[in-house]
Amino acid sequence: MSDFKNYKYLIVRESNFKLEIILNRPDKKNAINSEMLKELMGCTNYANENDSVRAVVYKSTGDVFCAGLDLYDFKENNMTNALSDVFNLLHKPKLAVLEGDAYGGGVLLILCCNYVISKSDVKLCLPEVDRGLFPFQVMDALIKVMPAKKALDWCIRGLSVDAKDCLKMNVIDEINNNIEESVSDWISTITSKSPNAIASGLKSFENIYVNKKIIGKLNDELQKLKESDDFIEGIKSLREKRKPTWKKP
Repeated sequence: MSDFKNYKYLIVRESNFKLEIILNRPDKKNAINSEMLKELMGCTNYANENDSVRAVVYKSTGDVFCAGLDLYDFKENNMTNALSDVFNLLHKPKLAVLEGDAYGGGVLLILCCNYVISKSDVKLCLPEVDRGLFPFQVMDALIKVMPAKKALDWCIRGLSVDAKDCLKMNVIDEINNNIEESVSDWISTITSKSPNAIASGLKSFENIYVNKKIIGKLNDELQKLKESDDFIEGIKSLREKRKPTWKKP
């Protein structure tokens, strides 16, 4: 087993063909910094290399599932592509368990999973436009599960959407306040099927739906926004806890 005990921002447990990955940075709303990203990729590599892992479950500590990428770390590092790689390169079934809200890149994490179980009071939000950014990769993932027009509207208005509406839009697959029961049922079903067939299917799905050229272009657009005055103002206003003052286009 990998040396997960030295991980700073993840709690990792393995049992009964399941690798459970728990985001554990609650004081920062489980925002993903570069160190957590490295740990997540370590889990991806471990799961791919070990037949003892048949399914991967993502959970969290604290009140928020994931606040997305840590903006202060994100400003200095190219983390968005690496975040999608963590999940797109993992060829085992992935389950997200939502017991708290998700924001920005946290929504991308959810969309990269094969199944999402949520409590009824959870909300998903895309606040990037309030920070001078745009959720390019989240938009790319959303239009694969819902009408493109609605996906774009969610992104440009920075909406907060409750679990019931997310279920209607295919972003969440199941709402159940007795989450562990649903998780157990999902794991039992997955582990009863052919692991080789599932792995082949997941790789084929990635080849069909993950367009790396498009993702590269979207990342280029994101880099431009990261260098903009609006992003600088967005970060500054966040720190100062005030409304941003945007430059005229």
